[in-house]
Amino acid sequence: MHLSVNQYGQFSIDLKKENFKKLSTFFRVAVGAALIILLLWRLDVNRIVSNIKGISGEYLLLGLFCYLLFIVISTWRWQILLDFKNFKIPFWKTLMIYFIATFFNNFLPTTIGGDVMRVLYSMRSRRADALATVLVDRILGFVGLFIFAFFAVLYLLIVQKQTEFLPLIVIGLAVILIITYVFFSERVFAKISPLVEKIKVLKLGRRLNHLHEAATDFGGAWGPITLCIVHSIIIQILLALGPFVVMKGMDNSAVGLLPFFIYIPIINVVSMIPISFNALGVREYFYILLFARVGVSGETAVAVSLVSFFLYFLLSMFGGVLFIFYKRDKI
Repeated sequence: MHLSVNQYGQFSIDLKKENFKKLSTFFRVAVGAALIILLLWRLDVNRIVSNIKGISGEYLLLGLFCYLLFIVISTWRWQILLDFKNFKIPFWKTLMIYFIATFFNNFLPTTIGGDVMRVLYSMRSRRADALATVLVDRILGFVGLFIFAFFAVLYLLIVQKQTEFLPLIVIGLAVILIITYVFFSERVFAKISPLVEKIKVLKLGRRLNHLHEAATDFGGAWGPITLCIVHSIIIQILLALGPFVVMKGMDNSAVGLLPFFIYIPIINVVSMIPISFNALGVREYFYILLFARVGVSGETAVAVSLVSFFLYFLLSMFGGVLFIFYKRDKI
C-alpha cells in the first residue's frame, strides 16, 4: 500500500486522534473505578447494599417517573427551538430522538455523544440549523443549571457562611452568560465574522460563520428563549426531586427537600468535568461531602447516588432499543 505525503500525514493525525481517544477513555474509566474503590474501601459496603435493598418499590417507580419527566421536559425545550426553525418534526418523533441521544450520552463525556445524535437525526439537509438548535438548547440548559446553582451557593453563603463553591459557580455563570450573548448577538457576530472567516483549515471559518448565522435567529426570540429557560429551571427541580424520592424510599425522613435543591445543582456542575466515565466516583464523592452537612451518612449518600444514576441509566436503555429498530430515515 503506497501513501502520498498528504495521505500519510492525514493517516498519522487520524491515528494519533484515535490513540488519544482510547487513552482518554481508559483514563476516565480508571479514575472512576479508582474513586469508587476508594469510597467503598472507606465505607461499610454491607450498609450500602442494605440501603439499596431496602428501597420501597413505590418510591423507585416515583423516582423513575421524575427522570422520565426530566426527559420529556428536556425534549419539550428542544421542540420549542425546532418549531422556531420550522423543522416540522412532531413531538413524539423528537422524544424518540431525545431518548436515542440520552442512550449515547452514556458513552461520551459532557453529553457530546447525544448532541451529535440529535443533529444527525433531526437535520434533514439543514445541518447548520439542526446544530444551532442543539447548541442553543445546550446553552440554555447551562443557563438554567448555573442560575439554580448560583442561588444554591448564595443560600450557603448567607445562611451557612460557606463560600467554597461560590467562585466556581460565579465564574461558570459569567462564562455561560458571555457565551450566550456572543452566540445570539448579530452585532458581535458582524465584528468577529471576518476574523473567523480566515480560518481555512477544513473550511472551519466558513462553517462556524454559517452556524453563527443560524444561531443569531434566536437573538430576538425572547418568547421562546424565556420559555426554554423556564423549562431549564423545571428540569433542575426534577433532577433534585429524583434523588430526594430515592432517599425517602430508604425510609430516611430526617432530610427535607431543601438540601437537594441546594446540593444537587452543585453536584451536577462538578459532574460536568470529564475526569471519569459518566462522572462515576466524582458524583458519589460530592454526594458524601455535601450531604454529610445535613447528617446523611456516607453509605446512604452513595446508595442514593448509585440508585439515582441507575434509574436514569435504565431509562436511557430505551433509547438503545429505539436506535436498533428505528433508522434515521424512519424518524
